[in-house]
Amino acid sequence: MITLTTPPQVNSVLGGNTPVGYDKFVLSQIVFDTVALSLTATIRLTSTATPSMQPITGNLRVVTATATLTIDVAQLDFYRQVTLSGPQNASVQAQIRSAQDALESGLITLGVIAGVQAMGA
Repeated sequence: MITLTTPPQVNSVLGGNTPVGYDKFVLSQIVFDTVALSLTATIRLTSTATPSMQPITGNLRVVTATATLTIDVAQLDFYRQVTLSGPQNASVQAQIRSAQDALESGLITLGVIAGVQAMGA
């Protein structure tokens, strides 16, 4: 979870002036594609001060083949795409490989899968 330093304000009363700050940013449903070395996730913004407000959702996508990171939150009319540097892109690739390695190792350790682990997809 990330607490936003300047949370987006959303009016909680239609036609009124009662803004609510959405200060909590959480990534969920994170999907690693170990073949394409990319990841997608759902962004969920909520309000700590007014938890009864509906969450705002968006998408995060990182594609290492093009070294791009995209965040899209349509409800806030927010779209941002940045180009990752070589070291940043390599770091994302390493994290994806590390997640794959940890999961595969865990399956073997638990005895759910019988086999020998090797690097790669």
